[in-house]
Amino acid sequence: MRGALMTIVGLSAVVLLAACTPSATVATQVVPTLISVQTRDAPTIVLQGRYLGSGAGDSYVLVGANVDAEGGVKVEATSWSPSRIVFDAPAEIADGFVFVFADGRRSNPLPANVQ
Repeated sequence: MRGALMTIVGLSAVVLLAACTPSATVATQVVPTLISVQTRDAPTIVLQGRYLGSGAGDSYVLVGANVDAEGGVKVEATSWSPSRIVFDAPAEIADGFVFVFADGRRSNPLPANVQ
């Protein structure tokens, strides 16, 4: 009986410890962040940032918008990685702000002189 009681107490301690073990949670709502816009080699523009995604699905670059992401033109990226996006400046866009929309989440705006 005493051995059975120790086994039950031992199992309770294991179950109790397992219940207190922290679990890892993956953040899925990370906001894309633009850090810099390089326009030196016009017409090619390079965006540097974090959490920019892969460019798949509902992801795009908006150029020439106002600070609230209104107006502007969606552009096709020639290269897209989680930290760098390269695209050709559209001819019909004047100065404005550039945004990255990665999987439906909007980045911060950065001014872009695309001409």
